[in-house]
Amino acid sequence: MAVTRTRDAVAEPVADSSRRGWTVRTRVLATVLAFMVGGVAIIGVLTYAAQFRVLDENVEADLHQEYRELDLVAHEKQADGSFVHTTVDSVLSTATGSAAPSDHESVLALVDGRPAHKPYSQSFELVPDQSAQSQQVLEELIAAHEPGGTVTTSMTVDGRELRLLIASVAVEGDDTEGIYVIASDIGAQKADLWRSVLTFSALSVVTLLVAGWVAHGVIGRLLRPLVSLRSATEQVTVDDLEHRIPVPRGRDDISALARNFNRMLERIQAGFAEQRRFMSDVGHELRTPLTIVRGTLETTDVEDPADVREAHEIAMDELDRMGRLVGDLSELAASVRPDYVRARPVQMEEFARSAFARIEHIAERDWVLTRTASVPADADEQRLTQAVVQLAANAVRYSDEGSTIRFGVDRVLGPSGPEIHVSMEDEGVGIAPSDQERIFERFTRGDGSRGPGSGLGLPIVRAIAEGHGGTVRLHSEPGHGSTFTLVLPQFVERAADVPREPTDPDSTPRSSS
Repeated sequence: MAVTRTRDAVAEPVADSSRRGWTVRTRVLATVLAFMVGGVAIIGVLTYAAQFRVLDENVEADLHQEYRELDLVAHEKQADGSFVHTTVDSVLSTATGSAAPSDHESVLALVDGRPAHKPYSQSFELVPDQSAQSQQVLEELIAAHEPGGTVTTSMTVDGRELRLLIASVAVEGDDTEGIYVIASDIGAQKADLWRSVLTFSALSVVTLLVAGWVAHGVIGRLLRPLVSLRSATEQVTVDDLEHRIPVPRGRDDISALARNFNRMLERIQAGFAEQRRFMSDVGHELRTPLTIVRGTLETTDVEDPADVREAHEIAMDELDRMGRLVGDLSELAASVRPDYVRARPVQMEEFARSAFARIEHIAERDWVLTRTASVPADADEQRLTQAVVQLAANAVRYSDEGSTIRFGVDRVLGPSGPEIHVSMEDEGVGIAPSDQERIFERFTRGDGSRGPGSGLGLPIVRAIAEGHGGTVRLHSEPGHGSTFTLVLPQFVERAADVPREPTDPDSTPRSSS
């Protein structure tokens, strides 16, 4: 007896608005959802493609497992070495009787082209009756089988997509032709997978909708400061700088942006307030000399030469005062430029003697040069001389003729390193404690002023000191004089050498406090 061994034929595989108007929230949400949809789609396609491939492999494995069981029956031997089954019918009967088809499987044995044996129970029948359709299926099975071999093929039977293994069974000494057919309903198994695909797709859609809804809320909460920021920028005007945006809790970038925007609004508001106050002060300071000139001209008797001469002198004095005021304003405006102070190496002893030579001729005072530091320093000599001349003029204005004014330059070791102290000490009326900070404000003068002034001198001095990275200190007691000290770092980082028009330190000193 012989059963022709398997010669499998290769089976064919089974075919299986315009963004321009979008908000930041919409764009972020769309991007997130696009990546999520793409990720879910890729995962789903790869996963189920692998499952369909595994299904094909499992079906092939099950078919060949059933065939191996047939082969075991065909080659079963007795104790004496002879085959147990000596006829084709016996082999097929025993094989189908012991077969246990799994779900979606069916087994059929043909003897001489007629259905002869089948398992007691199986999920479907290949040839259930004697109908024309069953006869057609039977003919296709016989036509598909290969005598003496085994073939794997596909066929559609009664709407079922089947994968078939058709084996030819022959026994030596028996001329009967046997065919053993194992069928697997791969279409039903694919349908189960497709239902899983639909379930996965539905769950994915629901998950994406929920994720989109959650992301919409989270992104909206995160971007709420940006919405408030946009609203604030639409509401902020020159006349309304009070608006602030709410700052969310946390330390993320959005919270930092909200805090920085509010601080920026505070700086802008302070700047506008200072600008309004400055313009008000300028208007007041310019209105006074204009009023004096106008009143003088209106009351002048043009027939009286003496009256005309007096009116001319008054008008010229007031125009000179206006000129000094405009010059001081220009100086203060220039002090905010980054190139206002240009630090270069300066020998402080030479500077002290040069500055003293300029100021000792301002007025009849007992001028004393107390100290001259023999050290180099980084400073803008022109601006520093301008500050010294201003302090000297200020000392003259608040002191009596013949009193002593002391000027000195010294090097002091400060808390942040070596410092240069440029001091001007007078024996004048002094400054009240309540005025000592106020006199550095624009258009502010001390109570003891004895000469003309715009109230801009000391603000210019402070601007020069701050331009050097330093400050101005004041020590004063009413009735005991005042000492102004420029405290400057000895060495500073030098800016680029940008040319500018020189400042004439011998020009008319600006009035100060």
